[in-house]
Amino acid sequence: MNTPSLKPGIGQTSKNRRRGPVALLVAASLALAACGGGGGDDSASGGATGSTDVAGPSGGEVSRDTSLIIAENEPPATFDPLQADNSTVDEVVIPAYDSLFTYDAAKALTGVLVTDWQVSEDGLTVTLTLRDDVTFHDGAKLTANDVKYTFDRIVRLGAGVASYLTSYESSEATSDTELVITLSQADAVFLPSLTRVYVLNSALVEANAGDDDGQSWLASNDAGSGPYVFKDYKSNQSATFERYEGYWGGFSGQAQTVQFQYLSDQATQKAALEGGDIDIAMDIAPADWASFEAAAGFTVNKADTNVALYVFFDMDNEVTANAALREAIAYSYNYPQHIQDILLGAGTALVGPLPSGMQCFTEVPQPTYDPDKAREIVAANGLEGTTVTMTYLEATTEMEQAATLLQSNMADVGLTLEVQAVTYPTYAEMAAKAETRPQLGMIYAFPAFPDASAILYQNFNSQFIGAQNWGGYVNAEVDSLTNQAQTESDQTARCAAYATVQEQIASDFVSLNLANSQIVSIMADRVQGYQYRSWHHQTVDVYAITVS
Repeated sequence: MNTPSLKPGIGQTSKNRRRGPVALLVAASLALAACGGGGGDDSASGGATGSTDVAGPSGGEVSRDTSLIIAENEPPATFDPLQADNSTVDEVVIPAYDSLFTYDAAKALTGVLVTDWQVSEDGLTVTLTLRDDVTFHDGAKLTANDVKYTFDRIVRLGAGVASYLTSYESSEATSDTELVITLSQADAVFLPSLTRVYVLNSALVEANAGDDDGQSWLASNDAGSGPYVFKDYKSNQSATFERYEGYWGGFSGQAQTVQFQYLSDQATQKAALEGGDIDIAMDIAPADWASFEAAAGFTVNKADTNVALYVFFDMDNEVTANAALREAIAYSYNYPQHIQDILLGAGTALVGPLPSGMQCFTEVPQPTYDPDKAREIVAANGLEGTTVTMTYLEATTEMEQAATLLQSNMADVGLTLEVQAVTYPTYAEMAAKAETRPQLGMIYAFPAFPDASAILYQNFNSQFIGAQNWGGYVNAEVDSLTNQAQTESDQTARCAAYATVQEQIASDFVSLNLANSQIVSIMADRVQGYQYRSWHHQTVDVYAITVS
């Protein structure tokens, strides 16, 4: 099952991003490697290392003339691309590895390592043609066998990005640059999912496979072909990368050194940016945005995302199974105040269950802030005095403020809301069983790619009850249409199915669709070319950036 990473809302102090089960196991290996060195090849083109003592404001020195330093508020659990479904891992994988695909500015799928691709008429065979000029950091040539190995390892381990490859059955390298993939069923989102699949140097990983298919070794070493070589990790302080001069894409003004500094405190990020110790910060408190907008030498970038904040109702609970109650709560919430006072204008209202930046988005009737209508529904259905409990993630500012606002709004229409803040693992454990599922559960959706399935299929198809179908929603028509859209190759037909799904979900009042937040990144003016990519949320495309 697809388990996208979790990142709290704007200006929050903790990402609470989910760590996959294997990532938790290899975190200890990462910590040990951070203390004792990576043990890899430390040459300029080496497979990866952990021994170069290069760090920045919180962990040593780098040359500010040729470096790009990015503040982050949470370190990664591993550097293994297997876990790149988690945004903290994806962020440190991006510099060192190449993916097979990406999206262009028009949200069209385009190749990175792939130069051409073909899908058979029955959708069961995918043929990829690869670049012939790519080398790994140890100088070995990348071939189709490396791509096959990468796929097979992901499926074999069954963790992380394996949730995106459920239809993968096998593959065959018919030449150094051609791979023929066999799928178990037609899968319309197989190719989009490859934006999160990063190709491994198969010989290097095999040589360091150990007894866990290379997971311990890749936790602190690099087997990629990307523009940067992973050089050093200082536990909970910094991760450092150096340019790979043999990179097939070449360089034109990009930084010599890229470093992530792990600064969990918002005020610390602010001071570091103001002092010139870092170049990009993505966790500055909203109250401080204006000071950077007014100051010379900084750029405040506000980008639209596909990240949406929802409150899912438990559709099995005897109280919240009442559609009238769900409707009353939906009309009680002050959506404009959420945008204005919680997001400080950095976001938009949702007009249905899908963010407007997603493919196949359809605007559907969405409850507005109408407390008079909510009171009418409460009175007409004898709901006054009803008490419900909502669970949300602790240390997430947007959620904390939204919970307080909803509590006040519901009291205003005669309903009582009790709130409970928990960690993400606790939340997921509660939602996994009907008897412990929250009556109301506030959670984000972080779609890994802009296809509608990343939300409508994952969050509303009944096969994902106990996972990302947070409210235990069952609707036979929604199941049928989302299953159909998974295998439908015609995009017009897929969007027609998803339009009906969006209308049905909205009419069932399955969720409160609170807001679609922007991401706010603040950077020094020496940074040029920064691009937010919704399919790699809360990461930085370091190769797109030049520094002056």
